[in-house]
Amino acid sequence: MRAVLVIGIHREELAFGEAVAAGLDLSQLALLRIPAGVSGVRPSQDQAFYYRTNHQELYLQLLAQVRGHYDLLLDLHAGVNEPGRCADLICADRHLLACLLDQRSPAQPPPSGELVRGVLLAGPDDPPRVGDALLSAHTVIPRSVWDNAAFRYLGIEVFLPTAGAGLPADWTFARRLIEQALVCAGARDPPASSSKFG
Repeated sequence: MRAVLVIGIHREELAFGEAVAAGLDLSQLALLRIPAGVSGVRPSQDQAFYYRTNHQELYLQLLAQVRGHYDLLLDLHAGVNEPGRCADLICADRHLLACLLDQRSPAQPPPSGELVRGVLLAGPDDPPRVGDALLSAHTVIPRSVWDNAAFRYLGIEVFLPTAGAGLPADWTFARRLIEQALVCAGARDPPASSSKFG
């Protein structure tokens, strides 16, 4: 299993990604920095087409670097949730999401705000999933990236209490999610003492 962590797709999030990556064991995980990513700020209506096109082009360039080289693409992002730290795990692989969500221990309530949701990606023409326990979403990321037979895609969107690079607790939270993703995808053996998150 070869895995790569991508940081900086949105340029405002690169500092957060750098701080998270600084505490990871990169002997088991490749790191791909995007030094000049697209803006993550939602565009005005008249700029929406250009934003979408630039976004898709960046991901298609990423596809060329990942396909044939890696089995797992971890795409790290950061957002803001003022009530507290939380995360969305975004993927088309139902089994990977199920494994990640199973790592949450029902016996131990998560730290304040550290909720983790699974979001199943679907295309606009895919049939709706009635009664599905997972949230579902569409994305501007090309389907050839998030639904590719050659590798698995997992978006990790960490929501921070404030905008910016985050704090050490935010970086630790993101690292735990990344490490659990590596375990669930088979890129790393589970630790001797289970380190379940939230």
